Amino acid sequence: MQVLVNGMIARPSNNYLIDGFPREKQQATYFEQVCGEAQNVLFFNTPKEVCEARCMERAKTSGRSDDTIETIRKRLNTYEE
Repeated sequence: MQVLVNGMIARPSNNYLIDGFPREKQQATYFEQVCGEAQNVLFFNTPKEVCEARCMERAKTSGRSDDTIETIRKRLNTYEE
């Protein structure tokens, strides 16, 4: 979270596109307290199965040790909460 805030401070702009954020409500609340309220939000409603398949495809080349089906499902469940 702080890396994002520091990056925005280091590169001031009137507009930012932040992909994949927030993952949790607490992150959104903190962001609004520190940076201000979001003016626009894009939300793509994609079935969970499609998200899992896309993430598993990414895992083939990401080099991330945490790109496993268990971790991906945990991330999706956290998002849904």
